[in-house]
Amino acid sequence: MPPAPKDLRKQFKEAGFEVVEVSRNPEKIGLKKYGCVRYLTREPDGGWVPAGPAYLIVRGQEYELEDHGYQKFWYHEGKRLPVRVSDLKNLQGFDQEVRQCLGWQSLYNESLGTTSARSVYDRLTGRPDH
Repeated sequence: MPPAPKDLRKQFKEAGFEVVEVSRNPEKIGLKKYGCVRYLTREPDGGWVPAGPAYLIVRGQEYELEDHGYQKFWYHEGKRLPVRVSDLKNLQGFDQEVRQCLGWQSLYNESLGTTSARSVYDRLTGRPDH
């Protein structure tokens, strides 16, 4: 059984997260820590599900991780910033702590490293068959 909403918020606060109320209907909260944020939505059965990927906060803007195959970038409304190793470590640690607090199973591909919110590969561009 998932924790009651107040217990969940308390659990995250005790783990060092800042818990932000985003909306009441549907119930949505934001979790902040290490310069990252992730939003959760409460389902009718009482469980919590992610409402999108985890973001890195840069100058008050929420950037999602974008993979170009050769390099990862932070992406927000058409603006890209190169990713630093410390940013990836913060995002991965943040995501793991959120999963642990919620009791979510960690999948193999997520355990290997940070998964990207967007993938933009350009290998086919300019090929004669495409």
